[in-house]
Amino acid sequence: MAISENIINDIRDKADIVEVIDSFLHLKKIGGNFKALCPFHHEKTPSFVVSPQKQIFHCFGCGEGGNVFHFLMKHQTMSFIEAVNYVASMVGIDIPDQKREVDFSTFLDLNQKVARFYTKSLFSSLGKNCRDYIKSRGLEEEIVKLFNLGYAPPNWDSLSKQLKGEGYNNEFLIKAGLVVKAKDDKGFYDIFRDRLIFPIIDHSKKVIGFGGRVFSKAMPKYLNSPQTPVYQKGKTLYGVDVTLSDIKREKTAIIVEGYLDMIMLYQAGIKNVVASLGTALTQDQVRFLKRYSDEVVVVYDGDESGQVASLRGLDIVFESGIKANAVMLPKGYDPDSFIKEKGKEEFLKLLAKKRGVFDYKLDVLRNIYGVESLDSRIKIVHEMFASLEKVGNHLIRAEYIKELSNKMGFEEKILWDEFNTKSGRIKKDVFKEKALRQKSYSSVEASLVYIMLNNSEVIPEIKGALEPEEFITDEIQSLVKVIYDTYPDSDKLKLANLLNVVAEEEARILAEIMAEDVELSEDVFQEHLNQCIVNLKIQKIKSYCNFLEQEIKKAQQGSDNKRLDTLFRELNDIKKKEIEI
Repeated sequence: MAISENIINDIRDKADIVEVIDSFLHLKKIGGNFKALCPFHHEKTPSFVVSPQKQIFHCFGCGEGGNVFHFLMKHQTMSFIEAVNYVASMVGIDIPDQKREVDFSTFLDLNQKVARFYTKSLFSSLGKNCRDYIKSRGLEEEIVKLFNLGYAPPNWDSLSKQLKGEGYNNEFLIKAGLVVKAKDDKGFYDIFRDRLIFPIIDHSKKVIGFGGRVFSKAMPKYLNSPQTPVYQKGKTLYGVDVTLSDIKREKTAIIVEGYLDMIMLYQAGIKNVVASLGTALTQDQVRFLKRYSDEVVVVYDGDESGQVASLRGLDIVFESGIKANAVMLPKGYDPDSFIKEKGKEEFLKLLAKKRGVFDYKLDVLRNIYGVESLDSRIKIVHEMFASLEKVGNHLIRAEYIKELSNKMGFEEKILWDEFNTKSGRIKKDVFKEKALRQKSYSSVEASLVYIMLNNSEVIPEIKGALEPEEFITDEIQSLVKVIYDTYPDSDKLKLANLLNVVAEEEARILAEIMAEDVELSEDVFQEHLNQCIVNLKIQKIKSYCNFLEQEIKKAQQGSDNKRLDTLFRELNDIKKKEIEI
């Protein structure tokens, strides 16, 4: 069954929206609220506000808003149920009797068993060749145990036979990413066979997947778990279960590519390190690190393929706004081979020479394309523009343009003109700012909704004077219907509860309206309320008059005299009502 409304409300009430959002953004206390640069649109001045009193967020720039669940749904692309579960885990509430399409805990329990199976296999007679390989790579036994390394035996069904004996079926093992069906449909076999196993463990110490490396000439060299209910490629970082406390302490995260790169750096004493699991950096990975560190340093292999691969993740770093630097290893080295041959001190010297990701990307592109021809220089400039588009700070962007001018031999003004033209920045920003400030509903509608939720005792009076259909905007009409139907249940009329039951766009508008702080003294409150009711009726009439006038023009163009007569009579009747009001 679905999660009950009472449990959802309990989870939300126990959560602090400031704490949740602050784990993703850097919030700054301003008066009674908190502010940040909006993550949902580009801006230079913070207009994203979080209200601890109302437990809502709202951006006065783009209009996004809602409660803690809406933020997670929008910012982390979660479903509503995923957002509720996420907050429940933060506040320590267990959700009973919840039927999920997939039972995550069952998969996590299975992965824990599988990790133990692989560890046991490593230290059995079957694992001798794998242990010899581990020794040849310079890994110490203490490190092997710390990272829970294991061995997948060479037989086709060693793991699946063990698990079937414990009651697991093939369908579930396929979903868990441990077994595949043979191409001839005549059986099933283990995905990982005769490989050194690296359990992938998330920051909450749960085994979510596995990576396997051959120690022979078999291919592919590396094999990772496929997508499963608990493992999504690009959402986690290898080694974070071990190194997160070091990253927090150092306020810096060093990012490498491979499992052994990460482990060898850790063994050498460089402990604030994680691996991106062989992929280009993703938004989820950078966003996670931004919660715990002020800076990331990305370490890339020194060969050309390493340089090209490095470019894929750099724009993600630009967009995140986190302080980011890059280190390029000497040609022919990866972090694993460098640390073994040169040692910790030499690696630290390289880190000291780290460069900003802008400089790094520009140098890589210059190496790839060269700067001899005009075409290659233009190509480099345009590729750099793609990164500049993601830089939110105008002053930083200006410095980058100046540097691009110096290194590429183009005048600074010409680069600005080309950048603005290429990105459509001049035209786009002007219209975007206008669009951001424009609201779909009237101030009178907003005032009445605000009054009803802050002074619920006047709802019967407003309900007696105005039908929901007398409000102008469709979304406001829907909100008013919910408010009317919910009254007099004061608990359900709480803002946070209403945000859970209305549609997404209505929730955004409701958060936008309630984000305002309006105080009316007792002596002017009733007068203001009466005026709002009158003004809304007049606005509705004028809106309908405009509609009738448009219809009259159409009838005149079509010489429809009968319809013209009807429309004129209706227009006159409506205008009489306006005078009466």
